[in-house]
Amino acid sequence: MATFTDLPCTLVYYIIFLLVQSSGGAADFARIISVCRDFHLYAEDGSVLRVVDFNMKMKSVKFYNFLNVKGLLVKCSEAGNVAAQHVLAKVILLSSTHLLLSEGKRKVFPFSDDPCDGLKLKRLIRDTNVPAQNSKVSSFMSYFSPLQVHTSDSPTRLVHHQLVKRFLINANLDDLIEMDILLRYGIRYLMSDTRENSTLIYCITKMVSLACYIGYLAKVNESFSDCLRWVREFLEVHSDRGFYKVSGKYTCLRHLVVRKCIMTAGLDSREALRDENFVEALRQEVSDKLGQSYIGLSEMRAAAVDHFENEVE
Repeated sequence: MATFTDLPCTLVYYIIFLLVQSSGGAADFARIISVCRDFHLYAEDGSVLRVVDFNMKMKSVKFYNFLNVKGLLVKCSEAGNVAAQHVLAKVILLSSTHLLLSEGKRKVFPFSDDPCDGLKLKRLIRDTNVPAQNSKVSSFMSYFSPLQVHTSDSPTRLVHHQLVKRFLINANLDDLIEMDILLRYGIRYLMSDTRENSTLIYCITKMVSLACYIGYLAKVNESFSDCLRWVREFLEVHSDRGFYKVSGKYTCLRHLVVRKCIMTAGLDSREALRDENFVEALRQEVSDKLGQSYIGLSEMRAAAVDHFENEVE
């Protein structure tokens, strides 16, 4: 009976090439090379490794599964796969934060009082008090340390802070929001200077804040009419004070309406939202604010990368 591996090599290669570039490429590729020895050949092929798709969120995976320096993620990263390097940077930030917790450096790096930060950490990082797990994370991190890389014979060996720097340069809005707490704590672990009031950490905090603000503004800008209708309906059934309870993506619109009303000699918000000229000016302001925020994020990212080079590398 014929099997998949009986197909011509060129056809199998073409199928593998399509598979690894699909939305679940990395996971599917990992499965097939784990169940069939004949596929291991493709796990060493640089042209395949460079195009494996690694589109994944860290909250949906068990990051401890990636702590294998001979695993697919590291192989793809060393082959020059940019998507894999992006995910590897996230794993390094997770690992760094894990070590920060397990090595008891909380006194050196005070943690936020925000309970949401604690919940995020518990969801992403566990077993910080288990010696075997800590040893595994430490061993993984040492593989990417500058000292190990410089003494390695492998020309493809990666350095952890270089991967994190690339992440800072290329991270999109979702990346910044997803990695918020891990960026702050993971980079603190990698920093050579343990100052509490780090300009780098300030820049990263500001970047995340801007990313969240841009996300809200973008939603309002994309569906301005729907947002405006929702706010109008909200005001119709609530008292004037109820306007201050508007939350979520409508918070940005609420702030802009209040600010604009105050600037127009205390104009009533309900009346203002019925005025077409006011609404059109508000629409333009949302668009302008969005553009300004993107510029601000670019400037803050440039500052963060600059300070990263001084405080980490």
